[in-house]
Amino acid sequence: MGIACTLAFSLTPDYSGLAYAAEPGSEQSQETKETVKADAGPAQDYALEAVTVEAKRPDWESKLSPGTVTIIRPDDYKGEQKTLSELLKDVPGVHVRYVSGKGQYTTVTVRGSTAAQVGVFVDGVLSNLGGDAAVDISTIPVHNVERIEVYRGYIPARFGGTYMGGVINIVTKKPDKANISASVGQSSWGGYTVGLEITQPLGDGSLMIGVNHDQSDGDFRYKNPGVKAGYDQIVQQYEQLSITMLQNYNSKLDMLQNSQYGLGLNLGWVPFTSLEEVQQATTAGSPFYNALMNAGTAAGYDAETLNYLLSADDWFGNDPDFKQKWWDEQKAAHPELADDIRYRRNNDYKNTDAIIKWQDEHWLVKGSWKKIDRGMPQKMFLTGDISDPTYSLIDLPGQVEHKRQELTTKDVLVGRRDTDGNLEWGWQVNYLDQDKRYRNPDYLKFHSMPAVFSEWSAYDSRRLGGAIDGTYKASDKHLIEFLTNWSKEKMDVDGSRMDKYDFEPSLTNRERFRSYYEHTLFNLQLQDTITLNQAADLWLTPSIRYNYSKVMGRALGKSDLNKWVDQEDSQVNDKVTWQVALKKQVDDHLTLRSTYGTYYRLLNLYEIAGDGGGILPRPNAYNDPKYAGQSIFPVPEEGTQWDLSAIWDGKLLGADSSKVQLTYFGRDSKNILQLYRFGYNYWSYTNAHKGRVNGAELQGNFNWDKWDMNLAGTYMRIKQWTKNDSPTGTGDVYYRMPHLYAPDWEGSVRLTYRPDNRLAFFSEVKYIDEMYCWQEDPEKVQSSLTTVGLGAKYKIDKDCQIIAGVNDLFDKGPEMTFTSITGDGSAQNKLIEYPLQGRTYYVTLQYKY
Repeated sequence: MGIACTLAFSLTPDYSGLAYAAEPGSEQSQETKETVKADAGPAQDYALEAVTVEAKRPDWESKLSPGTVTIIRPDDYKGEQKTLSELLKDVPGVHVRYVSGKGQYTTVTVRGSTAAQVGVFVDGVLSNLGGDAAVDISTIPVHNVERIEVYRGYIPARFGGTYMGGVINIVTKKPDKANISASVGQSSWGGYTVGLEITQPLGDGSLMIGVNHDQSDGDFRYKNPGVKAGYDQIVQQYEQLSITMLQNYNSKLDMLQNSQYGLGLNLGWVPFTSLEEVQQATTAGSPFYNALMNAGTAAGYDAETLNYLLSADDWFGNDPDFKQKWWDEQKAAHPELADDIRYRRNNDYKNTDAIIKWQDEHWLVKGSWKKIDRGMPQKMFLTGDISDPTYSLIDLPGQVEHKRQELTTKDVLVGRRDTDGNLEWGWQVNYLDQDKRYRNPDYLKFHSMPAVFSEWSAYDSRRLGGAIDGTYKASDKHLIEFLTNWSKEKMDVDGSRMDKYDFEPSLTNRERFRSYYEHTLFNLQLQDTITLNQAADLWLTPSIRYNYSKVMGRALGKSDLNKWVDQEDSQVNDKVTWQVALKKQVDDHLTLRSTYGTYYRLLNLYEIAGDGGGILPRPNAYNDPKYAGQSIFPVPEEGTQWDLSAIWDGKLLGADSSKVQLTYFGRDSKNILQLYRFGYNYWSYTNAHKGRVNGAELQGNFNWDKWDMNLAGTYMRIKQWTKNDSPTGTGDVYYRMPHLYAPDWEGSVRLTYRPDNRLAFFSEVKYIDEMYCWQEDPEKVQSSLTTVGLGAKYKIDKDCQIIAGVNDLFDKGPEMTFTSITGDGSAQNKLIEYPLQGRTYYVTLQYKY
């Protein structure tokens, strides 16, 4: 394994383009406290930090964010090669789904939400694009990130929009004193990571430059259960050969003696009882042989015909080696059954990102660039019989479509903040350019019919946005926060076969499909933190939001077949929502908190306008005169949510310090989108779902002299109903259905032991409960997963540190299964759609200068 060198260093907190994002502020974080405590001479330079998932929040931040918030600092896990998705697994209420496997398309849900109901921000700027169903968090780097803020329930006004699930805000580091740090690491299955970070005073401020590269072959080992199922099926057929052959011989015997349908020979012979009996009976001179010859001759058949009956394979011919020959034929026909070990193919990725950021007391200028080049592995089949040969062929050489996706993103942020008396305010302007490219050079090798976008596609998005926000201390009892922001996104779409006439004889695919989109967002939000008593330990925080969205999708032509679809479709949605929080600090240790609010998720481009091909706006199927000759567009999702929390900050279980938070939450949602088949060759979005979730979150951090323990746990109970209002559906009749990819139980425990100031050992246990993953059949369930991780950190000197460990020690990821019911009612355990990489060793060397 290759290794090299970086030492992370402590930076003062950043502020984003929006005011007062949650940060350590003037409070010492746990790692700072530990370093001070270890100050006993030269050894202090080598002190290892304690890991804290959430450090104590400063007073001003807690007032501005009265809801549940967890703060993660990636530097606490430096050298462990953790991605954003892996860091978020330690946050209660958050579920990470590797949709296409680790390193591939990955989404996050909060408190049972959908992935689309979660807002993801970087330095206060929204990452969600209108052309995406949800944010792919695998594309967001965390190398130059100071902290990750995860908000659940009440969402502060500084985040434009309204999100039913929650908000994740990634805050990049603030440039500080001159420093150079570098790191290099290696991991199993071709994993490699390298990073360089330089900070330097420049003018009145400081400059930070960061460059990072991660890559992996992703060719991990797993077992394909279809091999055993297919092999067992052939063995069963082999064992049935003797019975089948005996049945065939007796069938021929019946044909010889049957006067109505056969030869009508009067042999008077009873059925054979074994293959050996058949072999003896067809030997010249045997009683059966003589009886057949006599009866056949008497019936007028010549000797040649009678001998044919005794020797032909389709009559009484008998090859003593026929079973071995049959086995050899099956072995040659099914080479995929020779070994059940597979190596994941086309599962590689190469991620490169760079950031440059300059900041002083007023100005912030940031530019970033990232490029992701990754294979797209073949998914396992969730339907059909596992013994089907096509299941066993997955990931064999010569059976792989080399599909690839390349994503390039460039963004610029410029902002300024000022203070005037009791007013602190700022503005920012941001621009983002994202290009997505997909290509599949092997499509026609594996598919007989070419299709639009099947060989290549291109999605080019540009978004310009701006915001003004601030806080105003109206009095000792009122602290007002405000935000107004606006953005406009444009997207162009192109792909293979756009010049063909696949759908209509008079309209090319380019003229039929939506090839241009626009998405305009506007938010106006106001929040007031009101101190209700003289003791200043009771606060009420109401907030009101106005959110507006306009979506437009345009094609170059007008369809003659789908007459309800206009050449250009657009829709405007807007609404006022509100939320309120009440917080009581009972004493120095106990705080109680409660929030309640309404929410409204604005829809993305495809949910409104479709793509013009496989996804179309819903037709007016019921001839409602209000929509005569028009499309019926879905409406935004909406609902209400609430939570109750108790926070204890003191000493528990003999710890020197501890913090425990218990939260009970609930949410009612309606108008949840579902994609239904509305026509022979197209689907439409419709507001077909509604649901309710109740659950509890537990988060605890305990610190002893040499030990630290961090734990997070979530329990959820979700009820969901749906209706099928497609033309062939059940109309407005709702019925229960499972909510997908939302485990009832999920949790993690991390334990760290520091025997001295140079060495630390850590272990992690993570658990995800089983969950539904198929709406039509509640028996189809994804298995639970428990993983164990171990590692150690050692400071060679004050500038150099080495970290080594293993994730998923017992290699449980590749064993995750999907239970389905076959046609005969039996259960089969297939692998999940995209098997997960299991046991992974890693080592990282860090150095600073």
